[in-house]
Amino acid sequence: MNISKQGLQERFNDAAVQFLAAVLQEQLKRNSIDAISAENAYRFDKILIKDSTRFKLPQQFKEDFKGHGGHGIDSQISIQFEYDLIAGGVADLNITPANRNDQKDSKETLMGIDPNCLYLRDLGYVSQAYIERIEECNSYYVNRLNTKWTVLDTNKHPLDFVKIEKQLNKKGLRYLEIDIFLKKGKKLMPSRLIVEQVSARTYSERISKAERAARSKGYSLSDDYRAKTKLTMIITNLPKEWANAEQVRKTYSLRWQVELIFKTWKSQLKLNRIKPVKIQRFKCQLMAKMIWIIINRRLLAAIESEPDKEGKPMKLSEWKFFKVVMRMSQKIRKVIFHGHHLETWMESLFTTARKRCKTELKKGKNNKEEILSIFLA
Repeated sequence: MNISKQGLQERFNDAAVQFLAAVLQEQLKRNSIDAISAENAYRFDKILIKDSTRFKLPQQFKEDFKGHGGHGIDSQISIQFEYDLIAGGVADLNITPANRNDQKDSKETLMGIDPNCLYLRDLGYVSQAYIERIEECNSYYVNRLNTKWTVLDTNKHPLDFVKIEKQLNKKGLRYLEIDIFLKKGKKLMPSRLIVEQVSARTYSERISKAERAARSKGYSLSDDYRAKTKLTMIITNLPKEWANAEQVRKTYSLRWQVELIFKTWKSQLKLNRIKPVKIQRFKCQLMAKMIWIIINRRLLAAIESEPDKEGKPMKLSEWKFFKVVMRMSQKIRKVIFHGHHLETWMESLFTTARKRCKTELKKGKNNKEEILSIFLA
């Protein structure tokens, strides 16, 4: 069917936006239903990592997508993304203006927390209400500690971070684990705190930034705050018999899996390269890309579900896989528009992915599969 440029432009309207939004939600629903096998051997039903990515938009979109303010960014978009490590599927995906920050997203999605899941989130999402909700749902968390929270020891005395930092130095310890209470009003929530000294470079960057902020507001930094800037502090309610302090630290490193996914989106799919088109066209194109991502992540999971020649699970690099998918995307058009066989395209994709997209394990780097094996029941 031939269609003029003007006719195509008119097709990008509010009805088209609503249609693609409905398709996107249907794909998310199907993904969550199909993803988990009832026979998996993990302690949890899901291991969920959540984070967001933002990028600048043309200024003409500012009425629909307001920026977070500062640096002259009037229009900016945020993509909230939650990923299930066990299933390899997308648990949630939400497109919002950038001025809706991670803390607000966390507050508005508290009722979406499920029982018997492990949640890994960046500090921006972590509130005391979030911790409390996870406890109520009999679920689990591994997160960084908000340094502004009141933290008590088992005797219900405030934790002395100056003393902890000195103890790490004096005994030459890599890290230290402490049983604590997180105080929320009159409620005390038991937790485990794992503290580790940061590198000299990280400390220098942290303290320089904090000192600049303090000078601009006319106050000085306390010894307690200075001690905290020397530490990485992770909290969890995982039982000690499930994961020791070292395993908890490695588990938190899994959060960077989402960063790799965002890097793939921007580098391979050019998600952050936006032309100044009419707003309905932009929304349609963005949601179409999101649908494309979800479908291809399901294909990736399907390939990984089939064992290799030695009967071992096959693990693929997301970066390499999407590179192959983008190279083969022109062929899928022939399937759709010219009646070519979808089975042929799928077989070609699966064969190519198995040959070219295997994950390369780097010496000294934390391996996702090894870390996940900690939680095999």
